[in-house]
Amino acid sequence: MTNLLIHLFIPGTECASEQTIRLRYGQLAGIVGIAANILLCLVKLLAGIVTHSISVMADAVNNLTDALSSVISLISFHLSGKEPDRNHPFGYGRTEYIAGLFVSMLIIFVGFQFIKSSVERILHPSEVLFSWNSILLLGVSMLVKLWLGLFNRRIGKEIHSPVLMAAMQDSLNDVITTGVVLLGMIASRFTTLPVDGYVGIAVAAFILYAGYGLAKDALSPLIGEKADPALVEEIQALVTSYDGVLGVHDLIVHNYGAGHWFASVHAEVPSDGDMIAIHETIDAIEHQALKSLNIFLVIHMDPIEINNERVQTVRRQTEQILHDIDPTLTMHDFRMVDGENQINLIFDVVIDHHFIPEELRTRIRTELRSIDPRFNPVIVFDHTM
Repeated sequence: MTNLLIHLFIPGTECASEQTIRLRYGQLAGIVGIAANILLCLVKLLAGIVTHSISVMADAVNNLTDALSSVISLISFHLSGKEPDRNHPFGYGRTEYIAGLFVSMLIIFVGFQFIKSSVERILHPSEVLFSWNSILLLGVSMLVKLWLGLFNRRIGKEIHSPVLMAAMQDSLNDVITTGVVLLGMIASRFTTLPVDGYVGIAVAAFILYAGYGLAKDALSPLIGEKADPALVEEIQALVTSYDGVLGVHDLIVHNYGAGHWFASVHAEVPSDGDMIAIHETIDAIEHQALKSLNIFLVIHMDPIEINNERVQTVRRQTEQILHDIDPTLTMHDFRMVDGENQINLIFDVVIDHHFIPEELRTRIRTELRSIDPRFNPVIVFDHTM
């Protein structure tokens, strides 16, 4: 079914990376999600009315919020596909995250409402009418939701969409919640306890948990999350693969939505090299990053001295001190300004957030001055991204 829908509605899938094709995928996922969830909502609402089950009706309204989520994701795909303009030079890609956050807030609201209704059902029980037809409808709805989750995962991976991957997880959560409701209906046939109310609370709790997870996933990139380590390694490997680049540091990656990546990095190059040739190399790396990684990369050149043996000796001594303190410590931009009574050692140290900079600065200074009392380290601390 998934392949048939893609074949019918999205011609030219071999160009799925293009923005127009991505929009078509998003439109297809949104329309299918709206249709499937509205149908499931009506079916479950009918079953809930017939059986007087608050848990079934809670599950029905949960599908209605999923349909609204699909509407919002459909709108977000149109907005995220807009070209950059004067006021938004990095495009509108983050509207997908905003849409995901809005949907999560809606889901959390629905969860709290059904906790309230379920508690009322426990305090004031009413009979739940058992119906095999309702059981059958719930079973079929689980299969539909399972297919919808796999459908969203297929397209979400194809176009790298956080909204559709969230919709996939929500669909799989719905399979579990509907299964709990179904078991509750069967259990109500064998007991006079207000099972329906307790199941309603369980479903509502699951809805709240799903809403929290979606909110967390949407907020993290909006706030500015740490770059994926695999992506960091790819960028570093690309830059250092070129002749003339000795090392990289201060890599910063910005995410402006799926397919909208920007990054900056400092590349260490020989200070006595041909700057024109090195600049051409840097340009080539930036073009290759855009072509192969789809990242707009800006590279800053940091010339370092590599042919002065005395400077290299002190550099190696400093690196050894850092390694002895903690193997995770690294440094860059090492320079030495010689003087008769004082030798300034200027360098940056990359630290994690558990280090206390002033304590670390004092220890490094003490270790260096044990080698030569004239050493005066001038240290700038960078935090790992």
